[in-house]
Amino acid sequence: MNALQYAQNVQELFSLPDSYFRVKELMDSDTANLDDIADVILLDPVLTSKILKLANSAVYRLPYQVETINKALLVLGKTQVYNLILSIGISTACSKLNTQAIDTERFWEQSVNAALIAKYLAQRIGLKHPDRSYVSGLLHNIGELVVVQQNADVAAACQEYTDEMKPWQLQQKLLGFSYAACGAELLNMWQLPDSIVEPLALQNNTHYEARSLDVLVVHLAVRLALANQHPELYNMQTLVDPYLLEVLQLAQADLIKAIDFCNTEGLFVLSILNPRISTIY
Repeated sequence: MNALQYAQNVQELFSLPDSYFRVKELMDSDTANLDDIADVILLDPVLTSKILKLANSAVYRLPYQVETINKALLVLGKTQVYNLILSIGISTACSKLNTQAIDTERFWEQSVNAALIAKYLAQRIGLKHPDRSYVSGLLHNIGELVVVQQNADVAAACQEYTDEMKPWQLQQKLLGFSYAACGAELLNMWQLPDSIVEPLALQNNTHYEARSLDVLVVHLAVRLALANQHPELYNMQTLVDPYLLEVLQLAQADLIKAIDFCNTEGLFVLSILNPRISTIY
């Protein structure tokens, strides 16, 4: 099977919450206002709670408390709240899947780390929508969950990467495609915005000159998250091309700060997106 066929086979297993589709419909409407969107979100108490917890965390660094969904929409804006709902909804759907064949702690830690690093770097270089980078980073490895539902043995084998055989190289060798390609196919079927899907799809591409800054940020974030999680295998020097830092106008000190940020906030974000995993730490 190819990446698209894998993604097509799990469509029914991955189901986003109804609130996500209702909010998206309202956001695409010319007549809906913030109150209409808030009313839909408030119908889901768990979603409401998670949005407010994240909005009041250091991830957003707001100078004051956000106590209501209406205020979250006003302060963060519709797009950022939409991205929050998307990340929460997909994380909830993923947490219900059968993942016994893979190390779920590793999966979630790497996903959250990439998300936080991507957001930090996007803000650092002044991207207009750093939340998009956050979502792309969070979902960068969702293809692994697609594969493990259908081919647990291969998914388990794909975890045996080494310092010489990077994860995406091993995936390509064993499957004929990377998790990035498979994840992008699934997100396209969900009709997620190209601004979120493209950085995920191109995360392993090293043709830096032809890529947008959003793509380059996620590419860098995924590698930093991998180095942070596996210091026994990788480091920034072996995974990060110095030319990429020139293109993004970043210094080594910026990368260290990004990793520090994800290490500081990662457990909190993980406790919201997947409480079952966070209790292990």
